[in-house]
Amino acid sequence: MRTRKLTIYILLLYLLVTSPAFCQTKRNASGLSWEDFVERIMNEGDEEEAMDDVLIEHLYEIHCNPLDINTLRKDDLEELPFLSEEQIEDIMKYLEKYRPVKSLGELLFISSLGKGTRDILRLFVEVQEKTANAEYRDNTNFINLLKNGQNEAVWRSDIPFYKKAGYEEYPADVLEKSPNKVYRGDRLYHSLRYSFSSMNHLLAGVNMEKDAGERGVDYVSGYVMLKDMGIVKRAVIGNYRLNFGKGLAVNSSAMFGKTMMLSSQTRMGVGITQHSSTMESGYFTGGAATVKFGNVEISAFGSYRRNDGTYNNDSTGMSSLKTDGLHRTQLEHSKKGNLGTTDFGGNIQWEYRGIQLSATAIATHLSVPLLPMHNTKGTLYRYYNAHGQDFFVGSIAYAYRYKSISFSGETAVSNCEEQSGTATLNTLQWRVDGHNTLSLIGRYYGAKFVSLNGKAFGDNSSVQNEEGVFLGWMSRSIKNTTIEAYIDAMYFPWFKSQVSSSSHGFEGMMQATYYPNNQWNALIRYRIKSKQKDFTYTYDDNDHTVLQYKTNHNLKMQLNYNISSRLTLRTSAIGTISAFSITPAEYGFAISENIRWQNPNTKLRIDLGLTYFNTDSYDAQIYNYEPSLLYTFSSTSYYYHGIRTTLLASIPIVKQSLFVNTKVGFTRYFNRNTIGSGLELINANHKEDLQIQVRWKF
Repeated sequence: MRTRKLTIYILLLYLLVTSPAFCQTKRNASGLSWEDFVERIMNEGDEEEAMDDVLIEHLYEIHCNPLDINTLRKDDLEELPFLSEEQIEDIMKYLEKYRPVKSLGELLFISSLGKGTRDILRLFVEVQEKTANAEYRDNTNFINLLKNGQNEAVWRSDIPFYKKAGYEEYPADVLEKSPNKVYRGDRLYHSLRYSFSSMNHLLAGVNMEKDAGERGVDYVSGYVMLKDMGIVKRAVIGNYRLNFGKGLAVNSSAMFGKTMMLSSQTRMGVGITQHSSTMESGYFTGGAATVKFGNVEISAFGSYRRNDGTYNNDSTGMSSLKTDGLHRTQLEHSKKGNLGTTDFGGNIQWEYRGIQLSATAIATHLSVPLLPMHNTKGTLYRYYNAHGQDFFVGSIAYAYRYKSISFSGETAVSNCEEQSGTATLNTLQWRVDGHNTLSLIGRYYGAKFVSLNGKAFGDNSSVQNEEGVFLGWMSRSIKNTTIEAYIDAMYFPWFKSQVSSSSHGFEGMMQATYYPNNQWNALIRYRIKSKQKDFTYTYDDNDHTVLQYKTNHNLKMQLNYNISSRLTLRTSAIGTISAFSITPAEYGFAISENIRWQNPNTKLRIDLGLTYFNTDSYDAQIYNYEPSLLYTFSSTSYYYHGIRTTLLASIPIVKQSLFVNTKVGFTRYFNRNTIGSGLELINANHKEDLQIQVRWKF
C-alpha cells in the first residue's frame, strides 16, 4: 500500500516540477481551441463508436497549417467534414465577390454559418497579411516550396506502472510448449512521427511505431504528396487513402458518427489524401494522382501491400483478415503480412452548374483466396462474406442542388468468384428556411454485395447486409441554440453474429446545445439504440432460440463554463440503461469534472480530470471523452464501480518550437480484484500509467 501511494506522489510531483505539456495550440478569437474542438466532436458525436483517428489527425495537420482564406479553393473546404455543401458554396460566393478578406470577422456576413460553425472554422483558416493587403501571386516553384516548409517531429512513449500477465516470466520448457503465454516484446509503447508541409502544396511524412508487447519497430509508413500544381490537383507516392462518391466502391478515410455527419451527407468524397496516421490497416501503398481539365477530374491509383491474415487449417486460403496491427505474441506475429493485396482503379468526375457525376471502378487481387468458415450454426452468418481472390466494384455517384434542395447518391455493383450484388445510398436534404434543415437518407446494401475497400453511412462496419431509412432534423430557430435529432430504422436480411435470422433495429437521438456567449455553453442529449439479438431459453428440457430486442438508453448532460481567461470548468453526468428480453435491466452512471487552468501569456496549462462511475455490468458501460496527448483520440469506457483521475499540464520549452507533453492516469475499481483477462490481466484493482511526448516544430 505504501509503495503504491509513494509511486503516485512521485508521479504528481514529477508533473508539477517538469511542467510537461499536452497540447500547444492557441485559442482563436472566439475562445475555442483545438482541444475544445476535439472535445466537442467527441461529446456531440457517437461516443459508443470507436473514434477512427485518421480524420482527426488529418484535420490537426490542417489546423497546424491553416488555409489562407484568400487563396483557398472549394476542394480545400471539402476536406472539412463539418461544413455542408451549401455552406461551402456560400463561402466561395462571398470570396468571389469580396476578396480579399481583411479579417475572419467577415464570416459573420455568411448567413448559413451559425456561431458554432464559425468558431470551428476559425481553427482551420486564417488571413495572411500578404494576401489581405495586396494582390496575391502564388509562386509555387519547387525551390520556394522547400524554403517555405514547416517541419514537425513528435516522439511519444507510454509507460505503465503495472504488470500484465503477458509480461510474466516462465521457464524455458514452459514457453517451448506454450509460446503464446507471453508477449514477445516489452510493455512500452513508442512512436515517432515526422511531417513536412509547405504552402499547402507539398506534404511529406514518415511514421514509425512499436505497440506495447511488440519487439522492435513494427510499423513504418511514409508519403510525399503534391496539391494544386498546374493541372495536377493531387498526386501522392507512398501510403495514401481514397474516398470517391459516397464510399460504396472505395472509402479508406475515416468518418464521424451520425450526428457530426448530419450536415455533410450530401457531399462527395474528397478523393486522394495522404495516410499520415499510425493506424496499420485500411490504407493503400503505391501511387495515385488526380488531374483536372476544366470541369472534369480524372483519377488513377495503384497499390500493393501485405496485409495480416489467418490461414485456414489446410493453408489453402485465409479464414479471416487481421486489422488491429498488433503483433505481440508468436501467434499474432505469424499472421503478419500473410496476404498480398493488389488494388488498381480510377475515377472520373464532372461538375457543372450544381450537377455532379462521378464514376469509380476498383479491382482487387489477393495472393491467396479468402475462404471464411461458415459450416456451423454459429458461423453461418459468414455465408456471404467475401470469398475468392479477385474482386471488382464499379459505381456511379450523382449529386444535384437546386436552391434549398440537395440530392445526392451512389449506386454500385460488385462481382467476385462466388457472388455478385448491388448497393445504393441516396440522400435528400431540404433547407426549409434559414434555421431548419431536414435530411432523408435511404440505403440498400445487398447481402451479396462485396466491397473490400468500401465504407459508407450505416450501422454495419461493412457495406453489406443492411437496409435502412434515416430521417434527421437540425434547427437553429431558438436563439443561441442548436437542436439536432434523428431516427434511423434498420433491417438486416441475412444473419449476423449472435443473430440467427433476419433482424431489425432502430436508433434515435435528440440533442440540444445552448451557447449564449463565449463564457459558457450547455448540452443535453438522449439516445436510444435497439437491435434484435438471439435469446435462448429452456422449455420442456429443450433449448429454444428467439429474437429479442436489446435496448440501450443513454442520457448525457454537460456544462462548460469559462470562469476567466485562465480557468475553465467542464461538468458532465451520464446515465445508461441496458435491457434485454425478460432479464432484469442493468443501470449505470458516471459523473466527471474537468478543471483547466492556463496562463495566456506563458502558455502554461494544467488539466485535472476526475470521473466517478458505477454500473451494474459491462453491458451498462459508460462512454465519455477524456482529453489526451496530440494524435491520441478516443472515448474512454467506464464499467463496474470505480474512479478515474488524470493530470495533464502544458508549457513550451522553447516558445512555439519545442514542447514536452505528459499525461498521468490513475484508475481504481472498488468491486474488482483484477482488471482485464487473458494476457491483459492485471492482478490488482488499480492501474497507473504515464505518457510522455516531445514535439519539435522547426
